Parts: sequence; C-alpha cells; structure tokens
Amino acid sequence: MLEQLSRAKFEGDVGRLSARTVAHRAWTVVSTEYPILDIVFGHTKAEPLRIRMLCDQWNDLPPSIELLSASGAYLRSAPPNVGSIFNGSAHPSTGRPFVCMRGSREFHTHPSHLGERWDGYRGKPGMDLLGILEQLWRGWKRAVG
Repeated sequence: MLEQLSRAKFEGDVGRLSARTVAHRAWTVVSTEYPILDIVFGHTKAEPLRIRMLCDQWNDLPPSIELLSASGAYLRSAPPNVGSIFNGSAHPSTGRPFVCMRGSREFHTHPSHLGERWDGYRGKPGMDLLGILEQLWRGWKRAVG
C-alpha cells in the first residue's frame, strides 16, 4: 500500500514537468520512471550536472539525491563555485559528495542536521519533487553563470 501511495505522489509531481520547462532550462530528461527522477542540467559554458533523485517512499521520506556526470558516473567532488548546496565532503552514509539542502535525504540524515526533520518541510511550497529540482538547478545555474 505504501508503495502505491508513493508511486501516485511521484507520478503526480513528475507529471507536472512540462516539455516547455525542460527546453527552457536546457535539461535532458534521462528517466521519470518511479522511483527515479533523473535529469541532466545543461549549459553552454559549463560541464553538465546530472541529478538523480531516488524517490522510494516519497513523500514519507525526502528523495536521496545523487550528483553525477552527464554520463552517469558519481562525482568525486562537488561542482565548482556552487556554495553550500553541493557539499564536497563525503556524506557519512554514502561516502560521496552530496546535496546539503532541505528536501534531500542526505541533508536530513546528516549528523549536523538531525534536528531539521523532513516532517517540518514536507508538503510546503517548493518541497515537492519539481520544487526541489528547481532549487538545485537555480543554485547550480547561479554558480556556473
């Protein structure tokens, strides 16, 4: 039952992703198949950034967000100049650079953010899958110009 609810919520969120938004943002959609939302952020002057959101148990849990190269390899370091959203240190659970932002599972499970429970953000404006993706894109876009 929980998986059916999670899938329905995922499909509702992802179903609002329009072709116009994808084209305007220079995104490439790799997958929107439950439980994975996988998008490449393109840019004319910067290395693309691939964001893979693992959305099992959405939205009881926030998505786990992986930082990848366009080809799908895990990044060994955070994208340059992106500030605190993309943390270049190893996350205790994954050992890889991670998204340190409300709405990512890695943020809410990091020892320094255990007091910021997902329950306090779930359902708020900007905390659906597309809102989280948009926040990541804006942070990355500011950094790369």
